[in-house]
Amino acid sequence: MLATLTGCSTDAALRKAATGKGIAAARVTLPPLPGDCREMEPHAPVKVGDEARSVLKAERRQLDKANARVGRCANHYDATAKALK
Repeated sequence: MLATLTGCSTDAALRKAATGKGIAAARVTLPPLPGDCREMEPHAPVKVGDEARSVLKAERRQLDKANARVGRCANHYDATAKALK
Protein backbone atom coordinates (compact mmCIF):
# COMPACT_ATOMS: atom_id res chain seq x y z
CA MET A 1 0.00 0.00 0.00
CA LEU A 2 2.84 2.36 0.80
CA ALA A 3 4.42 1.84 -2.64
CA THR A 4 1.15 2.85 -4.29
CA LEU A 5 0.89 6.08 -2.31
CA THR A 6 4.49 6.98 -3.07
CA GLY A 7 3.86 6.50 -6.79
CA CYS A 8 0.85 8.80 -6.65
CA SER A 9 2.75 11.56 -4.89
CA THR A 10 5.54 11.37 -7.48
CA ASP A 11 2.99 11.55 -10.28
CA ALA A 12 1.29 14.53 -8.64
CA ALA A 13 4.63 16.30 -8.23
CA LEU A 14 5.45 15.72 -11.90
CA ARG A 15 2.06 17.03 -12.96
CA LYS A 16 2.48 20.11 -10.77
CA ALA A 17 5.95 20.80 -12.19
CA ALA A 18 4.74 20.33 -15.77
CA THR A 19 1.80 22.64 -15.17
CA GLY A 20 4.09 25.31 -13.74
CA LYS A 21 6.45 25.00 -16.67
CA GLY A 22 3.57 25.26 -19.15
CA ILE A 23 2.19 28.37 -17.46
CA ALA A 24 5.62 29.99 -17.46
CA ALA A 25 6.10 29.21 -21.15
CA ALA A 26 2.67 30.57 -22.03
CA ARG A 27 3.40 33.99 -20.55
CA VAL A 28 4.70 35.43 -23.78
CA THR A 29 3.61 38.98 -24.46
CA LEU A 30 3.12 39.50 -28.16
CA PRO A 31 3.72 42.92 -29.65
CA PRO A 32 0.63 44.67 -30.96
CA LEU A 33 -0.32 44.31 -34.59
CA PRO A 34 0.28 47.32 -36.79
CA GLY A 35 -2.71 49.63 -36.55
CA ASP A 36 -4.12 48.98 -39.99
CA CYS A 37 -4.04 45.17 -39.79
CA ARG A 38 -7.62 44.97 -38.55
CA GLU A 39 -9.05 47.55 -40.95
CA MET A 40 -11.28 46.54 -43.82
CA GLU A 41 -10.69 48.20 -47.18
CA PRO A 42 -13.95 49.62 -48.54
CA HIS A 43 -15.01 49.19 -52.13
CA ALA A 44 -14.29 52.07 -54.45
CA PRO A 45 -17.16 54.55 -54.52
CA VAL A 46 -19.30 54.26 -57.62
CA LYS A 47 -21.66 56.91 -58.94
CA VAL A 48 -24.46 56.33 -61.40
CA GLY A 49 -23.11 56.98 -64.86
CA ASP A 50 -19.46 56.17 -64.09
CA GLU A 51 -17.65 54.45 -66.90
CA ALA A 52 -17.12 50.74 -66.22
CA ARG A 53 -13.36 50.92 -66.86
CA SER A 54 -12.88 53.72 -64.35
CA VAL A 55 -14.85 51.75 -61.76
CA LEU A 56 -12.69 48.67 -62.38
CA LYS A 57 -9.51 50.76 -62.09
CA ALA A 58 -10.71 52.22 -58.79
CA GLU A 59 -11.58 48.74 -57.48
CA ARG A 60 -8.13 47.54 -58.52
CA ARG A 61 -6.52 50.37 -56.49
CA GLN A 62 -8.57 49.36 -53.46
CA LEU A 63 -7.53 45.72 -53.94
CA ASP A 64 -3.87 46.76 -54.22
CA LYS A 65 -4.18 48.64 -50.90
CA ALA A 66 -5.74 45.60 -49.23
CA ASN A 67 -3.08 43.25 -50.60
CA ALA A 68 -0.29 45.57 -49.44
CA ARG A 69 -1.80 45.57 -45.95
CA VAL A 70 -1.95 41.76 -45.91
CA GLY A 71 1.73 41.71 -46.86
CA ARG A 72 2.68 44.12 -44.05
CA CYS A 73 0.67 42.20 -41.48
CA ALA A 74 2.06 38.84 -42.61
CA ASN A 75 5.62 40.19 -42.42
CA HIS A 76 4.93 41.47 -38.90
CA TYR A 77 3.57 38.07 -37.87
CA ASP A 78 6.49 36.20 -39.46
CA ALA A 79 9.05 38.44 -37.74
CA THR A 80 7.31 37.96 -34.39
CA ALA A 81 7.14 34.18 -34.81
CA LYS A 82 10.82 34.05 -35.78
CA ALA A 83 11.80 36.11 -32.73
CA LEU A 84 9.94 33.70 -30.42
CA LYS A 85 11.77 30.61 -31.71
